[in-house]
Amino acid sequence: MSTNGTQKHAMSYRPDIDGIRAIAVLSVVVFHTFPSLLPGGFVGVDIFFVISGFLITKIMLIEIENGTHSISGFYARRIRRIFPALITVLILVLIAGWLVLFDDEYRRLAKDTVAGAAFVANLMFWNETGYFSPAAITKPLLHLWSLGVEEQFYIVWPLVLACIHSKQKTLSRVAILVAASSFFVNVLTAQDFPNAAFYSPLSRFWELMSGCFLATSFRKFQVAAQPVRSIISVTGAALILAAALGAFGTYPFPGIIAAAPVIGAFMLLGAGQDSIFNRTILSNPILVWFGKISYPLYLWHWPILSFATILAARTPSVGIRVVLVLTSIAAAWFTYARIERKIRFGRSRIVSIAAPCAVLIAIAGFGSVVQGMDTHVFGGSFSATVNPASAKYGAGHDLAKQGCGVSEPDAKLFGCAEDSREMPTLVMWGDSKAEALFWGAVRESKSGNRWRLMSHNSCAPMSGVSQSKPFRWLKVQFADDECLESNNVALRTIAADKSIKAVALVAAARILTLPYSKVGDDHQAPDGAVNGLDAAINALEHAGKKVVFVIDNPTLPDPVQCMDRRFAFTSKGNAVASFLRWGASDACTLSYEDHLKHTKKYRKIVDRLRLLHPEVLFFDPTWILCDKATATCPVQRNGQFLYSYGDHVSDLSNGLIAKALLPSIEGVPAAH
Repeated sequence: MSTNGTQKHAMSYRPDIDGIRAIAVLSVVVFHTFPSLLPGGFVGVDIFFVISGFLITKIMLIEIENGTHSISGFYARRIRRIFPALITVLILVLIAGWLVLFDDEYRRLAKDTVAGAAFVANLMFWNETGYFSPAAITKPLLHLWSLGVEEQFYIVWPLVLACIHSKQKTLSRVAILVAASSFFVNVLTAQDFPNAAFYSPLSRFWELMSGCFLATSFRKFQVAAQPVRSIISVTGAALILAAALGAFGTYPFPGIIAAAPVIGAFMLLGAGQDSIFNRTILSNPILVWFGKISYPLYLWHWPILSFATILAARTPSVGIRVVLVLTSIAAAWFTYARIERKIRFGRSRIVSIAAPCAVLIAIAGFGSVVQGMDTHVFGGSFSATVNPASAKYGAGHDLAKQGCGVSEPDAKLFGCAEDSREMPTLVMWGDSKAEALFWGAVRESKSGNRWRLMSHNSCAPMSGVSQSKPFRWLKVQFADDECLESNNVALRTIAADKSIKAVALVAAARILTLPYSKVGDDHQAPDGAVNGLDAAINALEHAGKKVVFVIDNPTLPDPVQCMDRRFAFTSKGNAVASFLRWGASDACTLSYEDHLKHTKKYRKIVDRLRLLHPEVLFFDPTWILCDKATATCPVQRNGQFLYSYGDHVSDLSNGLIAKALLPSIEGVPAAH
């Protein structure tokens, strides 16, 4: 953060730090727009964290030394620095969302807006969206996770600094201890709990604290001769470049990989502005200019790219992405020059502090209201070429009733339903994918072969394992006791019911690729998913049940992404959407090759299970939903959607799958 150089307590301006900022933000922008060019460009955020920790701590130490420091003054500067650009982006994102998004999407955006305005976006996305997930591009405010981490750090650090600033050795030791502890948590969680490692402040504070430690010990680094510091600066730049190019790998991240960009930034900052790389490269006027607009550029580039991708319903072409980057730069410059600087350096405390706080609270309030709305005020129109009503499942409710053969308290654990015409002899057991398929099975079933549903969202049909969760000892996340309980009840009920002759196990690929632990063991089991499925199959077969494993359907974009939106439904909006689609491939069709690539880890689990249970019928619906002639998997067929609610099958698909699946099950003799 650059500060007003006329203040006597402020540190002298270093143009090379703006150069480091430029490298950081441009790395992130290139990674998001052209990931193949800079596969590790996301490390720019880690560099920002180090810079932030260094500058904030250095400024506070100088203020404390001069007797001008106050906690209220610190937070006032944070408000002036952070709020104006953030407010501008949030308001325009909400407006763009109203033009582009559908009702449910807009409510989700409102939720993200509240989290962003409250600086807790990282905690929300921790349990929702992986940063590297394909779905990440549909969240225009995903990038605000980093602001959350930073501001959470600054709730605590200024208070610590104010208490122990006079004890130099103690301050440095505290910085080292916190950094080491946080780095340990980061390494410990990166492999098995990537979302926790990425978004948790506990696994990120070490990056900010690295900069803080440098600020407490900066004078020691300046003792080194200028040639030595020049070598340090070049080495630091090389580490950052290597990390951005992915030379150290890109996953799991942060993990130990993140040490490279953090150490690189530490070395560049510590080398000082007169070191050779800092003086000749980082102090270049072009990089300095980008450094000055780095914060608004970071805020603008992601929602612009996100909305363009949503509106085009595909990844824009290279040419369009270049235009989007240039648009982001222009928006960043305008925000910096015309909004941020005028408010940040304004003399009126009402304009620079009180007003931004009030506006941000109002934005959060608006988002909270929108979240609770159950209306169609927001959102867009659908394309007339595909029937939007077909993007759902559930046809056949008139043939079913609530209940699944369990007591009333246990029934609360499930999505419970069964055929009302006859006593069920077949069970669909699994997660929400089981529910989506169940309705097709009900409609297509014949007398003597009726179905029962026992499903629980995000719970695969397993036994003896539960989803591994990090930080149980801190109760940040809890063991998946609800899945464990529902699975135990389901397995016990099915095994004891003599009328049930066969069971179809259905689970989403994304659920089976999660880490699992044996019950009572906090450590992830290497083959946890396989072990859990194997145990469930063994128990069912021991009870005399035929088992069918339904392989998950291809995962395509949410059908809503393949419908025209309100803005695109107007003549001007349609022209914009067409422009954004120019030169891009169709995102509403998945190639079979990509399907195999995306499900590689999942298919290894299925293959392991096949070897363990050759007697089990493994039913693959892929070619029911995909086209062999073109080796593609479309999202719709003859004007009807094949998918619904994300990657679940629609009523068209569940009927087609049921017709192919049922003959192999209906001939199974009754259990005895």
